Amino acid sequence: MKNPEKYLFTGEKIEVSENSEKEPNFESMKTPDIVVEEEHGAQLFSLILKAQNPEWGETEHPLAKETDEYFKENPLSSDIKESLQKLQENGVDEETLYNAALVYEHPERIEKILKMAEKYKPHVKNPREALQTILDVLKSFDQSFSSSLLEDKFREWTEQDKDNRLENLKETRKRIEMLIDFFKPDSATTLVRKVNFVPTDPLYKKNSGRSFSLGDEQVIISHIENIDNQDHEFLHGIVNPIVEKLSRRLTDEQREKISQLASNKLKQDYGEGHFSLLCEEFVRTFNDVVKKGEKPQTFEDFEQKTAELSEAEFQQYLLESERLRVRCEGLGITTLGDFKDRPREYFEKFEKNQLRDIIFELYQEYLIRSDKTENFEQFVLKKFMGKI
Repeated sequence: MKNPEKYLFTGEKIEVSENSEKEPNFESMKTPDIVVEEEHGAQLFSLILKAQNPEWGETEHPLAKETDEYFKENPLSSDIKESLQKLQENGVDEETLYNAALVYEHPERIEKILKMAEKYKPHVKNPREALQTILDVLKSFDQSFSSSLLEDKFREWTEQDKDNRLENLKETRKRIEMLIDFFKPDSATTLVRKVNFVPTDPLYKKNSGRSFSLGDEQVIISHIENIDNQDHEFLHGIVNPIVEKLSRRLTDEQREKISQLASNKLKQDYGEGHFSLLCEEFVRTFNDVVKKGEKPQTFEDFEQKTAELSEAEFQQYLLESERLRVRCEGLGITTLGDFKDRPREYFEKFEKNQLRDIIFELYQEYLIRSDKTENFEQFVLKKFMGKI
């Protein structure tokens, strides 16, 4: 088998059988329009999150430090604080708030956002009322912040980042086309016709990102330098609709088994629900493993990584990652020595990922399938149930 990385990033094609000359029975997704447009509502919401909690998001970027200083002198108004507290009491989480923020200056998105809330956030009380509250909060905050010198600095940063992204647009398009060529998404399943790579938010951690599907538009928040994360977020627009179809075919027992097979580290971030775990693992397995021509991590791989750590590096990881710190504290691990004494226990409890092993096997079989007109969606819907 050829290295998947060569296939994806050099354009070298995997050998195809004579069956590959058949016409596919679906219309493949075309390359979407790729744009770089500011999402003012999302940027305002990041600022509000930073005002609420100085430790949220990025802390070392110069603009993040200036933002901390700004809010020490200019805290959120009591009205905004009370509104946010009521929203949280009504089940509105950070993801829902970000979704709603995308409506700011985009009223055409209102019904799409409300449909998303109805489908994925049924616990949110009175979503239309919550959306209006969020828009009122953003407008109030915008009016006070827009006259600040800090706003001018954010504007300058955004314009420069936008220019840099536009200069790299050819390479971005090439990567998107290679991903489309691999998965061959059905245009009836993947509705994306426009992808907006939002200018980098300096308050957002470099290793984090978000993807929002709004009908035929996909909005991606991802650092300009984190190419892997840009691919990751774009892939959610392809993978999530496929997992929706797959989910409808699964039995309750299979859904429960998916949750059991996923790593506890993944569940720490995404909960126990099979849908979120499947979406994330399909994307991560491809982007972190298959795309790079690698294999899933074994215990021996994990042990080798820990052997190369220094105490200073380990303590820095604990400082930077609250989730890692919680995992280690749960096992009574506070030093690198503790960690190296119990690598097997830590691996079995948090890193072991049988769901990834299954999905990796699916990708390997997809790469060598005899019928190259079959796309990833068709292949997964046919093969996945037999592996759970």
